[in-house]
Amino acid sequence: MSSDLEVSVDDLVKLLSPTMSVIVRRKTMEIVTQLGTPLDGSAGKYFQDQNFALGAAICQLCEATASDRTETLAALTNFTSGSIEAADFVLDKSKCVEIAYTAVVTKALYSSVASRLLVNVSRHFPDRVDQKLKARNADYMGALLNEIKKSVEIGDEDRAKFVGFTLVNLSVLPPIRQRVVGNGENSLLPIVCELLATAKTTEIRECAADVLRNLSFDDASSKSGKRDGVYMLCFSFVREVLFVNSPQTRLREA
Repeated sequence: MSSDLEVSVDDLVKLLSPTMSVIVRRKTMEIVTQLGTPLDGSAGKYFQDQNFALGAAICQLCEATASDRTETLAALTNFTSGSIEAADFVLDKSKCVEIAYTAVVTKALYSSVASRLLVNVSRHFPDRVDQKLKARNADYMGALLNEIKKSVEIGDEDRAKFVGFTLVNLSVLPPIRQRVVGNGENSLLPIVCELLATAKTTEIRECAADVLRNLSFDDASSKSGKRDGVYMLCFSFVREVLFVNSPQTRLREA
């Protein structure tokens, strides 16, 4: 890396300290968020430079001050969009994924940008996101699905579409597919089918269809005998009408 880049990263890290004034932090985060925008590989280099100094500073600020989370989560979303290394760091070295999940289920002011971060990290590492969220809430899948359902019921679907993208990414995991199918009253499948039928937003209907599509390629679930005729009809609709020509599981990104 060039010396100019090293100096600029040093300066940014200092200015992102939680002890700096809010005005200084916000102005610095504007610069940092822009650095994470390019998809040509330069964003990841900034994030990783000097042993992830900038990445660590963003994550530490996110953890330390709730008032900065709209900005810090937005920056992390940008960096993780094109950098698997950034996503790995966020998962391994911070609590930002847990913060993002909590924001979504508690409807924090920054829940929309938090949901976008969950989309990106779950696209890169669905298994690790599953482990993190399961440690926070054993039934996090139910919590996220119910957030989408509530949003549809009150006509606030734009807020929940990125939560739907996250569920699509996680549904590539067999344990998640088995959790969605469930057993009797524990099944989340009726909620997914309801979203497919009732959501007004195209993105949410597509997310529900993508989850069902991913379920249809899981042999353990499709042969389990846990589904009644309604479930079989739902699967058949997705498999034969929507995605019959595409035999791959789907992933989403913010």
